[in-house]
Amino acid sequence: MIKRNVPQVCAVALASAITVVTAKADLITVYTDRPSFNAAVGVMTIEDFTDTSHFPITTGVLNSETNLPGIGIYPGTIQPGVTYSTPIGEGNFFNIDAGGGYTGGFLDGFNPSDREVTIDFHQTDPDVARTVYAFGFDLGSLGATDFDVSIHFDSGPDQHFNFVYPAQMGFFGFVSDSKDIASVVIGNNGSFFGFDFDNFTYDIVPGPGALALLGLAGLARRRRRTI
Repeated sequence: MIKRNVPQVCAVALASAITVVTAKADLITVYTDRPSFNAAVGVMTIEDFTDTSHFPITTGVLNSETNLPGIGIYPGTIQPGVTYSTPIGEGNFFNIDAGGGYTGGFLDGFNPSDREVTIDFHQTDPDVARTVYAFGFDLGSLGATDFDVSIHFDSGPDQHFNFVYPAQMGFFGFVSDSKDIASVVIGNNGSFFGFDFDNFTYDIVPGPGALALLGLAGLARRRRRTI
């Protein structure tokens, strides 16, 4: 879990948006309702973790290249641009589950209960996302009402958040004023489930390869206009 001896920003999810800033760091706005988050961010990618369960994810890694046909996960099942990972454990330590108040599949992990999930936006494919400036997710009533989020940036110090929310469905979204969020760690406190969430939502920022291709495409269009 996130070390308790590091400075943390704590918030009770009562307002729809909470702005947090630390010295020499990104300014993060936290949203606690999806409509406000969507309005602030615009077009996003939503990972709904399919409409049914798939478990266990024995590799400890879930992304667009994961190929576990025995549990119904194939390349392309998961949206590109994100890798979800957790240390390999025993039994159903990492799963796409169903039920628990969620609609369709949702991502969870346990064994041990302090298990965390790392959500990495860095990709080996330069034409897929490298960093993002916004992400969010829905929470059900299965996990702890006390959970941690740690955000790692390409530059600047990590930012650590602790939230307390009612034991019911909820939403948390994070928007940075810089497009440099590289990865996120999520973990519950005092729950059987180390983490659980659904509809992971994120903005895509093209990597250098994609930007180069866009530049070539623009150059080609300009050349066609001059012919």
